Amino acid sequence: MPKCPSCNNEVVPGTRWCRICYANVVSPQAGRLAAPIKRLGAHLLDLAIPLFVFATVLMPVLMGVALTSAAGDEASAVGAGLGGLLGLAILSAYIVWALLLFSRGTTPGKFLLGMRVVKEDGSNAGLLTMLIREWVGKWISGFIFALGFLWILIDQDRQGWHDKIADTYVVN
Repeated sequence: MPKCPSCNNEVVPGTRWCRICYANVVSPQAGRLAAPIKRLGAHLLDLAIPLFVFATVLMPVLMGVALTSAAGDEASAVGAGLGGLLGLAILSAYIVWALLLFSRGTTPGKFLLGMRVVKEDGSNAGLLTMLIREWVGKWISGFIFALGFLWILIDQDRQGWHDKIADTYVVN
């Protein structure tokens, strides 16, 4: 019977992940499956980061633009315009950063927590795979009482429906 290269536990032939240490049996360099609670933390960060950027950067800029345009002061309008450009630049930088991370097989939240999304063969998921997983698959996972996300808790490979749709795994 084959053994896990990480913990030397016997594994069922044909199994991709060790049931004890969650290391990849076929290609150990792929990493270990991430814990569900860590994945939840990354998902919450993925939701919180854009909200934080909006609340701390864009909302004050929009308020400043609205207040200065109401006052009709030219100098204030120029300042508000520069503030608006700054806010737009920060938002654009975030979008570029997120897309760059997507192309490398991770999200901002997963990146901050040291996780990545891999394909069946252990290689990083690409931009198209990530877009399908994050935008289509996660919508489907959350559609029916979030059962697709809860599936991570009972699936032996810790895959949610969005992972199964895109044929991906989340590893440390």
